[in-house]
Amino acid sequence: MKAINYIKESFYEFKDHVTWPSWASLQQDTIVVAIATAILALFLYGVDSLFGNFIIKNIFELLR
Repeated sequence: MKAINYIKESFYEFKDHVTWPSWASLQQDTIVVAIATAILALFLYGVDSLFGNFIIKNIFELLR
């Protein structure tokens, strides 16, 4: 019976006591996260390209 009581109380908490964000707020936050992710991906691509093209080539030149 403890499990059933726990499930009932959890459902009650989610239904009546949680303040859910509005649909507009969710959409806005999703756009912000998508833009931030794209910017971070471009930054990491740039850093990876620098390491791949500049540093690795210099290391291979030193090993010759």
